Amino acid sequence: MKNKKTLKAELKKTEQNLKTKERALKYLAKCSKALLAAANEQDLLNRICRIIIDVGGYQQAWIGYAENDKKKTVRPVAQAGHEDGYLDTVNITWADTKQGQNPTGKAIRMGKPSIMKNIDSNTSHASSIALPLRDKGKTFGALTIYSSELNAFDTEEVYLLKELVNDLAYGIASFRIRTLQKTSEKELKQTLKKLRGALGGTIQVIESIVKIRDPFTAGHQRRVADLARSIAKEMGLSVNQIDALRMAGQVHDIGKISVPSEILSKPKRLTETEFELIKSHSREGYDILKNINFPWPVAEIVLQHHERLDGSGYPDGLKNGQILIEAKVLGVADVVEAMSSHRPYRASLGKNKALEEIKKNKGILYEPEAVDVCVKLFTNKGYEFK
Repeated sequence: MKNKKTLKAELKKTEQNLKTKERALKYLAKCSKALLAAANEQDLLNRICRIIIDVGGYQQAWIGYAENDKKKTVRPVAQAGHEDGYLDTVNITWADTKQGQNPTGKAIRMGKPSIMKNIDSNTSHASSIALPLRDKGKTFGALTIYSSELNAFDTEEVYLLKELVNDLAYGIASFRIRTLQKTSEKELKQTLKKLRGALGGTIQVIESIVKIRDPFTAGHQRRVADLARSIAKEMGLSVNQIDALRMAGQVHDIGKISVPSEILSKPKRLTETEFELIKSHSREGYDILKNINFPWPVAEIVLQHHERLDGSGYPDGLKNGQILIEAKVLGVADVVEAMSSHRPYRASLGKNKALEEIKKNKGILYEPEAVDVCVKLFTNKGYEFK
């Protein structure tokens, strides 16, 4: 039988082990909360080091990232606890050299925990452990902890610390992904802004060409674009669809530059042959725009803006399900503006006649929702052509 002294020693050791495990579980729980509460990567690193000291009761904790420079430097990024100038005076490396045989260097190089149970040095540290930080099978750093007790890190505590460092590595990776996503989103927005600016410049150039040749058509395009965009907004179309309509509206009659100017400005009613030439402008406009790399179907909208739901439109006689919604909206806006404005061969028919036309042929020639919204804009919301 064991004597009382031996039993007492074993009991004390058991109690100490229980306290150690309880302490480890506490800081593991605190660290888990830190993963959720941290504002960014640096905040997370600082919190973890502080918890290890304050709750875990260790002397010092620090986190270092492995650099891929020539010297394979370990760069300290966070620390807490006893300050003895160690991190400020020692060049830590993870290279497979004499200098790189430290626990931190070994943990990074080998990808597994490195423990020193009895540190033979002039420092107050008695033992230490370095645990690798890994993501996607690669080690990118290490968490190093120092204790004033000999043999401080037993099997169970090492297991818990490995759990902690796995969670920490996951947290770091998550913050980096979020940062990368934010950066990518920002860059994408900047690129899209530049692209829109460039495309806007292209549209302005095209508008200028039309304006020089036919000021009447240029003014018509601008007014149609504004009405079409207003209808699209009221209909709840997407931002992309609204942008597409704005661009297409501004150049929907670009194909008329291929029509002889004497026909465009003819003060009399057009002959059948002349009208066929006018009708060709949709296809001509498509051919001009199709090779411009718009992020929207601008060329297709221009091609289809004279198509009608019953198939009576041109140039391809498309029917309802074959016509882009943007082209249907543009078609309504085009008819209303054209009838409301003065033409070389006739005076303005007036806004009321234009609205009567689209209401009479709602669902036959024109998109019903676009018609309803257009009428509402003029009659209830005071919309006016500018």
